Amino acid sequence: MSRPPLLLVVGMHRSGTSLLGGILQRLGVELPGETIAGDQNNPEGYFEWDAVVALQERLLIDLQRWWPAEEGTLALPEGWLQHPATRQAYVQLLALLAAARDQQQGLWAIKDPRSSRLLPLWVELCRELAIPLRLLLAVRDPAEVVTSLVRRDGPLVGMDANRAQQLWWRHNLEVISAAQQADLPWLVVDFDRWFQAPEQQLEALEQALPDLRPSPQQLQQALALIKPQHRRSLRPKQASKVQGSVRRLHRRLMRQPLPHRWPALRPPFGGADSAMAQSTVSADRPEDWFDWLSAHRCFPAPRLTEKVHLAQHCLLNVCGATWLELKPHLLLQHLPIPTLGQCQVDFLHSITHQLRLELPAGHVVATSNPVERLALNLELPPLKRSADWLAHLQGHQLIMDPEPARVLLLRALGLPAWWLDPEAEVNGWLQLPQAVDHHQWGARLGLMPPPEGQLQVLGPAGAGFERALTQEMASPVDPGAQPSGPAIAYWPGWPELVIDNPAAGLLRAGWLQAAALRGARLVCGGADHCPAEWDLLQTPSACLAHPWGTPPAELRARHDGQPLMAMAEDRPMPPLQTLRQWQSHDLDQRPPLGAVVVTLYNYADRITEALHSVRGQTQQRLELIVVDDASSDDGPAVVERWMDACLSADGHPFVRVLLLRHGYNAGLATARNTALAHCQAPWCFVLDADNALFPDAVKDCLALADASNPLAAVVHPLLSVEAEPGCWDDQRTLVSTASWQRERLASGNVVDAMALVRRSAWEQVGGYTHIEGGWEDYDFWCKLAEAGFHGLQCPRILAVYRSHAGSMSHCATNRSWHALSRTLQQRHPWLQLPLAQVEGD
Repeated sequence: MSRPPLLLVVGMHRSGTSLLGGILQRLGVELPGETIAGDQNNPEGYFEWDAVVALQERLLIDLQRWWPAEEGTLALPEGWLQHPATRQAYVQLLALLAAARDQQQGLWAIKDPRSSRLLPLWVELCRELAIPLRLLLAVRDPAEVVTSLVRRDGPLVGMDANRAQQLWWRHNLEVISAAQQADLPWLVVDFDRWFQAPEQQLEALEQALPDLRPSPQQLQQALALIKPQHRRSLRPKQASKVQGSVRRLHRRLMRQPLPHRWPALRPPFGGADSAMAQSTVSADRPEDWFDWLSAHRCFPAPRLTEKVHLAQHCLLNVCGATWLELKPHLLLQHLPIPTLGQCQVDFLHSITHQLRLELPAGHVVATSNPVERLALNLELPPLKRSADWLAHLQGHQLIMDPEPARVLLLRALGLPAWWLDPEAEVNGWLQLPQAVDHHQWGARLGLMPPPEGQLQVLGPAGAGFERALTQEMASPVDPGAQPSGPAIAYWPGWPELVIDNPAAGLLRAGWLQAAALRGARLVCGGADHCPAEWDLLQTPSACLAHPWGTPPAELRARHDGQPLMAMAEDRPMPPLQTLRQWQSHDLDQRPPLGAVVVTLYNYADRITEALHSVRGQTQQRLELIVVDDASSDDGPAVVERWMDACLSADGHPFVRVLLLRHGYNAGLATARNTALAHCQAPWCFVLDADNALFPDAVKDCLALADASNPLAAVVHPLLSVEAEPGCWDDQRTLVSTASWQRERLASGNVVDAMALVRRSAWEQVGGYTHIEGGWEDYDFWCKLAEAGFHGLQCPRILAVYRSHAGSMSHCATNRSWHALSRTLQQRHPWLQLPLAQVEGD
């Protein structure tokens, strides 16, 4: 079975490869993989498979031929196809291509200018996978390419006109050379022609690719991608500076038919194939080093691609840290030195900055030139220490550094420095017996071995977390209950471990690595993010940021990958008992103008003040509806006595009073629904039993409601805050200061439940929905907004919001923000709640 051909889009950077990739995509050619998004340099996108780009970029760096650098103008090293870095990239590219190949039904394409230099590798890959390969060489006037490259890359990598021309020469000629050697079909696609004769260019592309059969609509979409305003580097003054040989090569590429003979690959101007000329940097002028680093910050550094072996006895130094710290040990396990995991540390002759390593007796050294002095560099010291630092490093056979810019500086100073890849495979350093000695963990650190399969919380996680964990441990276990998730091992004293010698430093790092391997997940207590060095653990996915006070249940849910959601349901009204009912004799002729509805649950000590505030309303002809949600205290009796006393006295504003009791506890939302369902007034003020109204609350809000349009469903006043000492609200004076706007509601609730509600709107949206943990009012506002209703702010302070330790906000809602956010986001997709995102999962 013949497979669909792969079109490899090649050519020099800034030569129209992205435009060609985008046009192919619009003509119906499949571009596999995740593609790189656009930016100011390529507004429409790069149309490059990000995984392929990353692999090829890394390979060029490992071959010391990173394309924008001076060394990028050199020929690839002799035998580069067999280089260990190339073979590693080959295996990874092969896996990507094999998976993509099996999904293709027609023409498909991969675009990356780096493929121009690595084309023999692609030939080998496609032969093994039996993929027919065709080349599309995007060519642009070299003067325009030089202008674009110097403008974009000059400030970053020192790109100049000479280097840009050499790169243009090599990227084009190496494609031609490889295509001729492999007998590949190739087509030149002129960038300039897209803007001068786009229809004819498309026609030529169709003729060259018989399998390409775009529809008229696809052709129009392709033409729409050609935007002259994106072509900013037109033929400029640089044209006179382009070498004659480069201009001649460009003219030959534009010929039809193409010539059979081409120039030699060696550029005929400057930049001979020799070692890269290093930027000027002197060991005698350390004051210039920082400027040099700043100028070379974007240069990737070379890394070791072949394994290094240690001598029988080796000194391992660290600069910029000590072996008492975590980071050097965690970095050390990523060194490409397999024998490091077989060494023993001679702690008797080691010091804080130097470890003496010994290979076991009888171990055969695998190379004739083993490393005896190795340094891990983590600093660029201040000027006063620079001479000593440099002299110290000069005595080492191998220097590893995780900072690419420092590696380049050290190499420019003539030192054998290489980049330490923090994501490289581990070498067994933190599995040494001296690092995982269970007895020494206890004797030196006072730590038991990290438990298997448990969440490991390292560091103090806050009083809220500790209280919740205490309650969990103190609660009796229900034999029939489902497990709540992995157990939590809590190590609040982890940051305070005393590490006063290198042996203790290695033990602590070994314990942490063992915890990452054994634990369900590592959790950083007492901070909003994990320490940076935790990323160096063998299983970095085990680390989890731990916002202060996250409850244990939320922590387990994050670990399970199924974050907690708050239960939401429309509950039926429970059986009702009428405890007190009264109405005025003229109620049938003169219905109530407004209502106050109060829900009650275990607030016997607070309900009286709320009721007094209702009795003090200046608005007349009110009804008062109180619904007790099966309180376990004597709240209903307190309300009943208050009603009796109020109704026997003169001067109250009520025309109707009702006290109802649920047969079982059904929740706040259901209690409010019960109250509103029993109202007769068109507008109902919702009041919680622990809050209070100011005298004009109902009158002022009702006046605004009566003057509003029919789509106004809520009138919400300003609320003052009365907080108990120590509550998190004790510094606030007002709550719910924002006015009702759908845009504000999208990012969080800005309107408190204490508000006047139009009863017909409540009925139209189905009332309040029970949400475990709270936010029933927020959900209700969202339902109103979705139905086209809106709210109005009354610009007066008309009620008091009481913040206390026993409130629902403190007991439930504040501990369930993540779960509530996710539930609200799911119920109302237009919301944009920050806490709905599962950070660190």
